[in-house]
Amino acid sequence: MNRVKWMGIVLLIGLIAVGVPLHAQEQERKDEHATHQHEEKDVYTCEMHPEVKADKPGKCPKCGMNLVLKETAKSNTGKPTTPSEKIANAKSLLTEAKKALMKEGKYNCCIEDPCDECALAHQSCPCANNVKAGKEVCSQCYGGWQRGEGAVPGVKPSQVKGSSHSHKH
Repeated sequence: MNRVKWMGIVLLIGLIAVGVPLHAQEQERKDEHATHQHEEKDVYTCEMHPEVKADKPGKCPKCGMNLVLKETAKSNTGKPTTPSEKIANAKSLLTEAKKALMKEGKYNCCIEDPCDECALAHQSCPCANNVKAGKEVCSQCYGGWQRGEGAVPGVKPSQVKGSSHSHKH
């Protein structure tokens, strides 16, 4: 009988010795998974205004478009991979370029939020000078004036001439 008790005790100790570490490993895996899920919260953004971010679907406060789930995957190089990331990157680069052109005196837009049309087409913007001289402005600037976004003091939207074609330089 003593032999049977010893064998039972040894078997019990063996099960405990194997079971405790296995339980600890399983708990560690569950904790890691929970932490990983917590770190990867969904982020929703506007495709037209990538700077708008929310933790749930909704509407963009700037344009009213539906917010979409932002794909956070990026390539190994860190370059944008999703369309919304590429658009945000392009907007950022264009803003930087317009600021540099302004410093060089080549970009003088006539609306509050400077147009992109002139920068993209000509790497300059004479629209503020054109408004003051009674000349035509680009279509984006003209639209801005019609929305009340003109930035040249003393000029009324009705005085601004729009162009049906792009700038001629």
